[in-house]
Amino acid sequence: MTGSIEITHAQAAALAQLAETAGALAIHQLGGEAGDVYATPHGSAIGYRVAADGTISEIGETLPAA
Repeated sequence: MTGSIEITHAQAAALAQLAETAGALAIHQLGGEAGDVYATPHGSAIGYRVAADGTISEIGETLPAA
């Protein structure tokens, strides 16, 4: 299922930085999660949380991105 994801300017900059180092990203957002965005580099099972202020935190192993 596809849907829209709302991100802050700080998240956009952080995701661009992550994509520059990790390549293409699968991005999703969970409802009720205070705007956090989750990103997994394609071909990887290691994911990241990007907070509204742009802080990137590794969340460890998750479902692999296609």
